[in-house]
Amino acid sequence: MKSNKPALSFIFVTMLVDIIGLGIILPVLPALIQELTGGTISDASKYGGWMMFAYAIMQFLFSPIVGGLSDR
Repeated sequence: MKSNKPALSFIFVTMLVDIIGLGIILPVLPALIQELTGGTISDASKYGGWMMFAYAIMQFLFSPIVGGLSDR
């Protein structure tokens, strides 16, 4: 029987890099949006909220499709 330790280590390192990237971008996202749109921080917060909503709804809608394709 083969050991799954290298695969598990790879998954943990991948998750760590993903979480670090998310932690780096989230605090500066409103300022980046504000700079791009030229609006106020309130407007940037609204745009950021809509972007997060769009990301979450696309994950919810397309996860079963991608899961079905990966099972093939």
